[in-house]
Amino acid sequence: MHKYTYNQVFIMGSKFLLSETLEQICEVVNIAVKQIKELCFEPQYKEFLIPKGNNKFRIIEAPYENLMQVQRKFNRYLQASYYLKQTKAAYGFIISVKDKKNKKNILQNATKHLGKKYMMKIDLKDFFHQIDKKRVYDLLRRPPFEFSNNASQNLSRLFTYKGRLPMGAPTSPVLSNFACIDLDNELTNWAKQNRITYTRFADDMTFSTNQKPFQNEQLQQVIEICTKHNYKLQTEKTKIFDTNDNKIVTGLILNETVDIEPRFYLELDKDLTRLRYLVETTTILNDTNRSLTLKKFKQEVQGKINFIGMIEGYHSSIYYHYTQKLKEAMTPQDETLFTRWTHFNYF
Repeated sequence: MHKYTYNQVFIMGSKFLLSETLEQICEVVNIAVKQIKELCFEPQYKEFLIPKGNNKFRIIEAPYENLMQVQRKFNRYLQASYYLKQTKAAYGFIISVKDKKNKKNILQNATKHLGKKYMMKIDLKDFFHQIDKKRVYDLLRRPPFEFSNNASQNLSRLFTYKGRLPMGAPTSPVLSNFACIDLDNELTNWAKQNRITYTRFADDMTFSTNQKPFQNEQLQQVIEICTKHNYKLQTEKTKIFDTNDNKIVTGLILNETVDIEPRFYLELDKDLTRLRYLVETTTILNDTNRSLTLKKFKQEVQGKINFIGMIEGYHSSIYYHYTQKLKEAMTPQDETLFTRWTHFNYF
């Protein structure tokens, strides 16, 4: 997403939030009302799987190009609006503004818990899919939007698939943040009363303190608050850390500094091997059906390498190493490719 100045974000967000009818909203976003009604009548998506390690796959629900373009336009205004209304606890899916230094990202999320003796981690289950069409409709009807009934009905259909936020639509991340505003605010107040630091990065909620170890009573209080706001937890991922435990937040180890988990690199190495095989099979078979999968998988691997750059530095040797490995994976050696595959080594 293009980076804007704070003034640009303020103007975009304010105009969007001051709109009420579908016509007014479409005028701000610069989209024809007719196009919105046509797209939201039966939103078209294509589903495919991408590997995520441990022999598991993630289902991606990608909107068709015409729907994708419209959602991207809305995403700009939704992101600008959320930037103006963001909660203190949220650190994921928030745009960076050119002239503001206090950026929120995965590194800053982990840094908030650096140096704390005790920590508790809780994950929300099936995060996007928990946010159904009715919840999207309700949040568009309430502040800060207060859109008309007609506008909220049309937009809730435009932003959802199979009755919930899809994993792959540009608008799903920011809408999930809006859907968590009340949850974030209540957990922030609870944390403040208990002298605890609370942050949320997407579906990962982290609590830390120097006061005393976390007890089952505090875990139950957090579960009750989440349940009150209609969120289910992925209980098998709930973890409580004591003083001497290695504390990990969204794949980052909290030592004297914030570092990347060793297993992250092991999984990235596996992903690069999978990517190389996918490139080779697509090349050998000239399989256009694999092209979209290849593109999405490459983007995911590139995102992981960019993550290394963010944490370790874009001039670090480890970042350069994985940048080179990605180039090699995407460029099969023609002189050996056909010879190796005709020996059926990968079948």
